[in-house]
Amino acid sequence: MSSTRRLDSRPPHFDSRPPHLDSRPPHLDSRPPWRVETSAFAAIIVGGGAAGLVAAAFSTGRALVLERLDRPGAKLLATGGGRCNVTHDTDAADIVAAFGKRARFMTDALRRWPPADIRRFLADHGVPTVVESDGCVFPASGRAADVRDALVAAARRAGAEIRCGVKVARILLDEAGTAVRGVETACGEVLTAPRIVLAAGGRAWPSLGSDGSGLALAREAGLSLVPPTPALVPLVAAESWMSDLAGLSCPDAAVSIEPRGRAVRGPLLFTHRGLSGPAVLALSGDVAHALAEDSPTRLRIAFRADWTDADWLAAFSAWRTAHGARLVRNLLAEALPKALAHRLCERAEIGEDVVAARLDRAAALALAEFCAACPVAIAGTEGWDRAMVTRGGVALSELDPRTLESRRVAGLRVAGELVDLDAPCGGYNLTWAFASGRLAIEAQPPFNA
Repeated sequence: MSSTRRLDSRPPHFDSRPPHLDSRPPHLDSRPPWRVETSAFAAIIVGGGAAGLVAAAFSTGRALVLERLDRPGAKLLATGGGRCNVTHDTDAADIVAAFGKRARFMTDALRRWPPADIRRFLADHGVPTVVESDGCVFPASGRAADVRDALVAAARRAGAEIRCGVKVARILLDEAGTAVRGVETACGEVLTAPRIVLAAGGRAWPSLGSDGSGLALAREAGLSLVPPTPALVPLVAAESWMSDLAGLSCPDAAVSIEPRGRAVRGPLLFTHRGLSGPAVLALSGDVAHALAEDSPTRLRIAFRADWTDADWLAAFSAWRTAHGARLVRNLLAEALPKALAHRLCERAEIGEDVVAARLDRAAALALAEFCAACPVAIAGTEGWDRAMVTRGGVALSELDPRTLESRRVAGLRVAGELVDLDAPCGGYNLTWAFASGRLAIEAQPPFNA
């Protein structure tokens, strides 16, 4: 049996690069002789992730999505451990608050598409959602692929074309450099449109498409960038005492940055190289930023968030009275994970044979500090490959928050992780990706292409 149908790993409904361009050289000079002008589009969306697919789903006219990888939504498939934490069960104001001091910039986007409306959209497209005890919202199926597939289907119903395996080499501007004209691909193909939505992601998880090329495109188009650093990333400890605690967790810890950094309460996880878990990840962007500026960085950890050093001292005193013959390390292991309790006793120089009745005041003070405000010097992060999001990107001052359009280049809009906004785990960053993708495509007159 013979067939001319091409077989590859891409789903048939994803468009690939036009076959007549496949043999072109991959390099690109200033005026490649193979450059081909194609018909115009109403909008070109660079990046087929969450923000790009939402932009396509709400597009009008003839929109084109260009995705560098061989499938759209690769990062969506990995979020939430493959379950896709699509948003948080709260209102727009709380989403904005999670992004910190500068997040008023997001107000227009979240007002246009708050979390409840995002959930309604997904339900209308066959993906009902559920709220977990911590407020995180997931598809009821527990499958991130359902979210990706729904967005792809919505984009195609809106008339958008999705081309995968296409790398955008540069954004084309008019002669004055003040308005977009289109894009040029790495194969030399020129695609024209009066609107470009740049939604190519930052640098986190480069294997899933965010390789920094979107940042380069923005910079080359004249936009100012805040230097990117990893965020929501595990931290590498400068100290070796915790190296054999990997896998241990404290379900309710409090972590703060010295000397006057913010504090976060939540689960903490020891890793082979240092620390992770929601409490640490929430601070990791601040830590990475400080490290990038060569600032010595140290955390303070309360392994039980509700217990101060005074509370621990009171507990030690009670042990002397009620359990004087028991070993201190074993008593502490009833309040903290056993291996951690033993290691903290070692750090406080409390021997393995010390019983509660013999715990002197100096040792008690030292142990209380290690339990309630344990100092941990940080040497670095686990880098872009382990980071979930990017801190930094296109400066907020470059964009009009009502449209996400560049103040310098007419028709150039920026959405999602490329914008200098990031938040803790919990569906907040994906909410911004969705809402910004919609604002970037809708906050303009209807396209006539």
